[in-house]
Amino acid sequence: MRIRTVLDARPSAGPRFQLQTLILAHSWARWANGSPLDVFVVGEPRSSVVERLRELGAAVVPSSAHPLSGLSPWSNKLLALEEPSDAPVLLVDNDVCFVEDVSDIRGRKIRTTICGRARVSDEQWEYIRRTTGLEPMKQGWISLQEQLKSRRLGREPKVEPLLYFAAGVAWFRHPAEFAPLWADGTERISKAFEGHPLKSFRVYGCDQVGFSVAVSQHGGFDLLPPTYNHRPMCFRLGLPDPKILHLGELGNLKGGMMPFSRLLTVWWQRRILSPIERLSRDGAVWPSPDEEEQLLDEATSIRDRVLALGRDAGLDEFDFSQV
Repeated sequence: MRIRTVLDARPSAGPRFQLQTLILAHSWARWANGSPLDVFVVGEPRSSVVERLRELGAAVVPSSAHPLSGLSPWSNKLLALEEPSDAPVLLVDNDVCFVEDVSDIRGRKIRTTICGRARVSDEQWEYIRRTTGLEPMKQGWISLQEQLKSRRLGREPKVEPLLYFAAGVAWFRHPAEFAPLWADGTERISKAFEGHPLKSFRVYGCDQVGFSVAVSQHGGFDLLPPTYNHRPMCFRLGLPDPKILHLGELGNLKGGMMPFSRLLTVWWQRRILSPIERLSRDGAVWPSPDEEEQLLDEATSIRDRVLALGRDAGLDEFDFSQV
């Protein structure tokens, strides 16, 4: 297996992506380097970032922006699938952090995780089906958000009928075969919603809706457990410790960029610890005080591991405030 990510280092992208990619690379070098790491770079990152990536053993692959990136900036991820590979590819967003080895991933043709929320409405899915002939897999699923709501309120969760996937961590046995399906779905669906009253970000320019219909077309799908795409909501649910932590827009905070240790601490409090502390409010039946304390302890333990990684890597020495 090869691990691949894409770094957009153009001035318009902002500095946080370069910091995120350094975190990813250092975590890979410590916990997941049994599989090679390829970093596809669009634009000109800081020379110190490129030097550090290469020192860690990552391959840096200069690339032009993907032709679809003007419509969907996330389509630059297709660069990592279109490049020939001698092995299956684990495609990850550059805002992930490995905390365990992931070389155990196996599957048929594609593996990925469910989305945190059902962001495409039934009306939008029906319009997509009628206008493009594309549709996602028909299989019941419960979003992470719905799992959390139903547990807090002590009710049965709502089951969504059409699978909607997160594209931030995905494993492909034949990446070059999947790439054109993903590109086609993203482009056709976006064009179908041009000027339409049902148009929204999630169906116009976002890559996840195109990804979901491409999985349906491609076939050979196996669900990837959320431990491989552990998002902030997973901490609130008390799901098993992550193998891949998805930080999600680290650095996109009020006050702008700051030293990594401060940045992660502020982000972790805002996105993970404070939401856990609010879980028992508003008449919730879950969690109990003991359960809340356990959730906080588990989340703090993972935070401290990532802080230690950054300390050992000297990430506070990288000043991105002027990038």
